[in-house]
Amino acid sequence: MAIQLDTDLLRDKTLQLLGDVGITVEHEELAGIMRAKGCTQSPSGRIRIPEQLIRELVAYQELSRAEDDADQTLVPVCGPDWAHWLLWTGQKDEVRERMRSEFLMQAFDCGPTQYYDYRNRKLLPVNTEIFIEMMKFAQATPEIGYISTWYRQDVPQATERLASLILALRHTEKVDGIEAIDPRMIKYLVEAGEIMGGRPRDGRYLAGSQCLISPLILDHRASEDMFERKRVGVPRYHPASMPTIGISTPVTVASAIVIGAAEILGCMAAAYCLAPEGDITGRMISTVADMRTADAASAGPENVLVIVGVKALFDDHFGGHLWAETYFSPSTNRPGLQAVYQNFFAGNAFAQLTGNIGIPYPGMGTLDNGGVGSPTQFMLDMEIRKSQHALDQPVEVSEATVLFDELCEHVNSGETFLTSDHTLEHFRELWGSDLFPLTVPEISDDAGDEKRILDLCEERWRANVDAWEPPDVPEDKMQAMEKLLERATAEFS
Repeated sequence: MAIQLDTDLLRDKTLQLLGDVGITVEHEELAGIMRAKGCTQSPSGRIRIPEQLIRELVAYQELSRAEDDADQTLVPVCGPDWAHWLLWTGQKDEVRERMRSEFLMQAFDCGPTQYYDYRNRKLLPVNTEIFIEMMKFAQATPEIGYISTWYRQDVPQATERLASLILALRHTEKVDGIEAIDPRMIKYLVEAGEIMGGRPRDGRYLAGSQCLISPLILDHRASEDMFERKRVGVPRYHPASMPTIGISTPVTVASAIVIGAAEILGCMAAAYCLAPEGDITGRMISTVADMRTADAASAGPENVLVIVGVKALFDDHFGGHLWAETYFSPSTNRPGLQAVYQNFFAGNAFAQLTGNIGIPYPGMGTLDNGGVGSPTQFMLDMEIRKSQHALDQPVEVSEATVLFDELCEHVNSGETFLTSDHTLEHFRELWGSDLFPLTVPEISDDAGDEKRILDLCEERWRANVDAWEPPDVPEDKMQAMEKLLERATAEFS
């Protein structure tokens, strides 16, 4: 089953919206560059984008379409943040090969601001103590391939991103790119990449998207971010639309697709005007208004329909390069089976609508639309992902595995295969889970109880932290990073 859409009509309406109404660009220099490329300004001040400019953009995107399509195959398995990190650091082929036999997954999406304290059933702001514990957790958990830099709330916010990156590097080698937040931080993140990577204009730590404000507003901060990326020689742009259906878009899926596509395409056009040599890819994330609580939720079928619909529209008409989220995060802010249900539903829906049955369970320990991190939930999510990974392994068919002579002998004798030495030698190779036992040998009130499962998850992640060993990071590089932070602190103070 794949999504069925009249993408021709959606294309026409998206182009009409951009050409007749346009986007608000809260940055006069960028608006001027766009006007010089053929855009016009409406009486209300919005920048109208002509179809000719879109055609130029699409032709440019088609030049790297095949490569980007191949890169996108990493997204369902790695998530967009880790996938970008692998591309920027030249590790994609190495990690693909590792994943053929080794289980690896991402942790905590792009970085929580709150931590769920399972022991005390409390939501806590991320502080330095929590931050360090989560970095140790990642380093000590072999199944984690990368972890985001959580957002600390107990340090000066102007330099928090750089300071947290440096602190993370002292505790794990698995930290990836981060969002600059303040465009002035971009040059420092690029220099950090140069220090750690050893090459000029190394943007390995410069992640983040130009998130539009729905409907169709490219604000001043995002515009400044775009200029600064070009100035430092890392013109990578990832325009993102994150509308809430029923609030910042009409409530119908088709209208939400038009809004999302127009926002991404409009910002892509702005990036193309500013840096025609740039790396330009879009990202689509959607939530829906929960009419019972007025909250933005990411667990409904409409979200996935909009996300997949926008991707189909770009693939059919706008040169591809649209990275659709497998899933952003569960809406619930508590670990447990509610989060599992939401993850499973969205992952399965995405797989059905794209026809890609290889999409794994997308949980990675985040809750509350990505704002909350829970290592307890991560251990639960990881157990589910690991059981799926067991399906990816090839079935060895050989004389040794078929064991035909012994098979015939046992069939003739009527004995069970439990008496076979071969069974005893290989039985432990079968998949097994302490969290989800295959059978319960006797009547029990708690064998499959949610609390029992979460309690065990809590014990497991804390045991990993206790086994932490520091990474082997060159001290001269860390000293250079500390001096970089001193310069940033002086500028921002």
